[in-house]
Amino acid sequence: MNITESTYYRRQHVICPGCVLVSIKFGVTPEAGVLVIKRLGLNQNDAQIQFDLERHKAEILEGVQESNNKYSGDLQVQEIEVVPNDYPQVGQAKYAAFKIAEHVLGKNI
Repeated sequence: MNITESTYYRRQHVICPGCVLVSIKFGVTPEAGVLVIKRLGLNQNDAQIQFDLERHKAEILEGVQESNNKYSGDLQVQEIEVVPNDYPQVGQAKYAAFKIAEHVLGKNI
């Protein structure tokens, strides 16, 4: 049996009235698009996503691309984890994704 490693980079972004946990695994983006994994708490029964998932994915991709452009990076998003009952405001996921990519590219100063 082989042991594999899977690394997610996470950043929480909280501003009233929004709250979101952005969790990204970098690798090769699948042809079918970024894989979405639901991250549930131990006593959380409802896995129905309560926000605009397509906007959320688009913001994450935009944030990573902006960081790539700024720092001459080539990161690709393979997977994201979402917390179904988060309540992100427009721009929160993009900002958090930019900061995550900036960190991974070693430019967070």
